[in-house]
Amino acid sequence: MEKVELTSEIEAVLVAYSTLQQEERVLRERKHALQEKLKAHLRGEAKRVWFPEVGGERLKISYRSVPQVEYDEEVLRSRLGARYESILEPDLRKLKAELPNLGSELAPLLGRIGSPSPEKVKEALHDKTMTADEFKGAFTKTMKEYISVAHVPSE
Repeated sequence: MEKVELTSEIEAVLVAYSTLQQEERVLRERKHALQEKLKAHLRGEAKRVWFPEVGGERLKISYRSVPQVEYDEEVLRSRLGARYESILEPDLRKLKAELPNLGSELAPLLGRIGSPSPEKVKEALHDKTMTADEFKGAFTKTMKEYISVAHVPSE
């Protein structure tokens, strides 16, 4: 890989960026602490929406408490046996994790839940099961750029 030059301008950009990252982390922590205080203040109140006036500005504060239930799936699976499947519904996290292994099972549903895959389009063009003319005007291609700045622990 070519060595990228670290100019003084880019160094200043990285210093500012790193400073912002640190400030964001501190702000997230402060915001979370303030949210916890607001929750404690509103917990047990009958109203779920509150409209206080603060500093000449009217605010809308919404509070709700929703039960979260987590099951020990292995225990339930062993206790319920075949009946276990009757209490299941799709879990998006599990679906995402299992997606690479579900191709053949999902195939009948792809017309409803699928989207064209650039890799499969390339494969179809290469195999000549489809032609480039069939795709003309049926897609747009843009470049999406990503940048990530992370702190590397010193050795």
